[in-house]
Amino acid sequence: MKKTFIVITFGVLLSSCKQTDKPASNKKEIKNDSIKTEIPAKTAQSDLELLELFSKNKNEIILKLKSISNKDANALYEKYFEENGYLIHKIEEKSAGILDNFYSENETDKKNVKLLEQKLAKYQLKLEEIGEGYVEITTKNDFYYTIFKDYVTKDYKDYLYLKSEENKSLYSADAGLVISFKDLGDRIISWENFLTKYPDSKLIESVKDDYKRYQMDYLIGQDNTPTFENAAEEKYIYPENIQEFDRFVKKYPKSPTVPLIALFKENFKNEKLYDMITTEQAKL
Repeated sequence: MKKTFIVITFGVLLSSCKQTDKPASNKKEIKNDSIKTEIPAKTAQSDLELLELFSKNKNEIILKLKSISNKDANALYEKYFEENGYLIHKIEEKSAGILDNFYSENETDKKNVKLLEQKLAKYQLKLEEIGEGYVEITTKNDFYYTIFKDYVTKDYKDYLYLKSEENKSLYSADAGLVISFKDLGDRIISWENFLTKYPDSKLIESVKDDYKRYQMDYLIGQDNTPTFENAAEEKYIYPENIQEFDRFVKKYPKSPTVPLIALFKENFKNEKLYDMITTEQAKL
């Protein structure tokens, strides 16, 4: 049905679901009962019950936001994000039979997929193909930004906006980038600007993790979208990637990624290239 790709505090259950907005990893437990949310212990009998719970939780969050501080709103976002991850995972479990037949040519299966998409849309949820035959349920790209933008601190608002923009399209699938290297380079700059603007943000640790992953993908690529030919008999950087690196360096000469580009160009034949880049990234 789907792949796991996020690990947050709900352990195995939560890590088996995908949320496109990754919140800060240094979460603190929210002890303020006025902003505490709960997922009912009873097991829902249908996906519709779970979807109604999803809607109910959202409405309660919107109401709570009107009476709390922006710092509490930050914490509420993180807790709500986690709870939604768990809830969406349960919705996927209830919808597994349909998701498993997403690519079926059977007319009944096609109809069921269409009906599920229509049902999810009413709750600002959607189906997303993530490659290798997997499909998952996720929120619409601006779901969290729309809810929290007027209540959280400025760093969280900017973070959620950047994530909402990124979530307009799939990042990678089938072990390859879906977005262009140019778009990835510009994405790197967006997060460098965030890190410069908010050096003391509680989101820094999480942002740096994504930022460094983007840098590595930009420099080396992924298995099915590499940046250089690595055959034993011939190794070279692809011309289109050279062109993109040159564009990036010219447009963003002061970017901390520029020295990494130089390092990559000088050492792309080195078997320890990945470790060399990682070592330099640790200094950022």
